[in-house]
Amino acid sequence: MPKVVHVEKLGGPEHLTVRDVPLTEPGPGEVRLKILAFALNRADILYITGQHYTELKLPSRIGSEASGIVDAIGPGVTRVKVGDRASTVPFYTTQSERHGVQGEFAIVPEGYLAPWPDNFSAEEACSVWMQYLTAYYALVSVGQLSAGKSAVIAAAASSAGIGAIHTAKAVGAMAIATTRQPSKVDFLRSVGADHVIVTEKGVDFSPAIRAVTDGKGADLVFDPVSGSFPLDYCNGLNWEAKVLNYGQLEDQDPIIPILPLTRVKATFHPYSMFNHVMFPGELAEGIAFVMHNIRGGRFRPIIDKVFNLEGTCEAYHHMLGNSQCGKIVVRTADGSN
Repeated sequence: MPKVVHVEKLGGPEHLTVRDVPLTEPGPGEVRLKILAFALNRADILYITGQHYTELKLPSRIGSEASGIVDAIGPGVTRVKVGDRASTVPFYTTQSERHGVQGEFAIVPEGYLAPWPDNFSAEEACSVWMQYLTAYYALVSVGQLSAGKSAVIAAAASSAGIGAIHTAKAVGAMAIATTRQPSKVDFLRSVGADHVIVTEKGVDFSPAIRAVTDGKGADLVFDPVSGSFPLDYCNGLNWEAKVLNYGQLEDQDPIIPILPLTRVKATFHPYSMFNHVMFPGELAEGIAFVMHNIRGGRFRPIIDKVFNLEGTCEAYHHMLGNSQCGKIVVRTADGSN
């Protein structure tokens, strides 16, 4: 029987198991993939600890990003055929046990399959869609970032942060990366950040933002930190700036500084990519944007480290250590390019 990653009860990665399960058949409109590689995301941690807004029914499969080969299709599937290569777009599901992709096979609705870009390895192909679509809808669709504007990208050495740096540069905007680890400064410059600000918890870095924006302040903040972090940048916003909050690295809801935001007519926007990919038109638009930039050589995932399937728990502990620069990937036992 194939092996899959399971979460048995709420808690940290120590509650994950790799177990044998019967092979599931795809239903109407669904596709089954033989998985070659899958990617980890911070949202997975929120998911297995019960802090994500999506529904979790225990015991459950987990994961949303994978690459593989189509080996079965359900009734009504028309876009792909058995033998095609594909990668998966993360999506909201109420069938967590059915639709998790971490393991040797995955069942995915046809609408959430995306191209496996030419010349990408399996590890790269499974690492595209969360980071680049998360950045696209936040920065471009919602944030209206464009040439001549600036974006503060917090926790920027993460895969989503790298995607945001690449996206900001693709639309001609200034990318201002932040990190709490000085060791990551050179890496962030190497992936395209125009400026890197090393921050400390509880220390206002608004003056640094204003210094690199000629006093204007940032037009957008891409914030996965939450907690008290907005207090550290709220005085560095331009008129009608947008704050896109998409995570809780501080394990706390954000403290929203109303008066500084009101002073510059700024907007605080709770954000999730899932709220956009659920609409076929928006999903097609996002995929087209990403593929255009992949073909133009502007987008390519950076892989931090690759683990094997039995090392999935170790991979999550590596993520929790916050040392990674880029995507953490698991290769299945028979995974290959």
